[in-house]
Amino acid sequence: VLDGVAERIVSVAPTTTELMYAVGAGDHLVGRDDYSDYPAEALDLPSVGSFTLNIEAILGLEPDLVVCSDLVPQQQLSLITNESIPYFLFAARTMEDIYKDVRLAGLITGHVQEADALAESLEARVEAVKAVTLADGVSKPKVYIEYYPLWTYGPGSFGDDLITLAGAENIAHEAGSEYPELTSEFIIAADPDIIIYTVGVMTTTNATEISSREGWDQITAVEEGAIYSIDDNIMSRYGPRIVDGLEQLAQMIHPEIYP
Repeated sequence: VLDGVAERIVSVAPTTTELMYAVGAGDHLVGRDDYSDYPAEALDLPSVGSFTLNIEAILGLEPDLVVCSDLVPQQQLSLITNESIPYFLFAARTMEDIYKDVRLAGLITGHVQEADALAESLEARVEAVKAVTLADGVSKPKVYIEYYPLWTYGPGSFGDDLITLAGAENIAHEAGSEYPELTSEFIIAADPDIIIYTVGVMTTTNATEISSREGWDQITAVEEGAIYSIDDNIMSRYGPRIVDGLEQLAQMIHPEIYP
């Protein structure tokens, strides 16, 4: 419950930091988590930890709101609540959720018009991609996206939604969780036409390593050299830049449409 527009905000997730800046509320931020590095001006904010939060540092910043993603452990959020500081949790799963989150961010910060304009712009870009990738007659290749060795996006995740919107079939669409760890045998049997791996601080995967995995030489994507990299930040942070990720995925998956 907020008495009014949040004026002093601590963001404890890179996603929400990007979201605040994107709707024009960057000047409301007084603190950030260790991994918030975009936009560049976010680095000027004092850091309050990450998965383990420095509650004392947060209190010292006198926030009237903490914003976070669902990756922040519930125990840490309870510590914030115990200090009578409200928090707002953003947990997008689809592109529709992201539009909603953008508008919510604008509402709680008093930047409604900026947020509405941003959401409309993102929707228009997504619709432009869909008009191409989901058109009649466009093929739907099988895709495997790896954000950490053998870990991928399953049903109900925004990554799964992105793969569908980019005009492809996620080989893990029927997996048992949102972010499953697959077996090498499963991936080989699924025989993806395209393999995409993320590049960032959490993984050292590269195309050479993927190609050299035992048995993977029989995968179509490896045989045909259809192995591509994408910036982890635009795949793992479900803020406005996720649309950049969708556009890049569409280009990788459908080079016949995006020469």
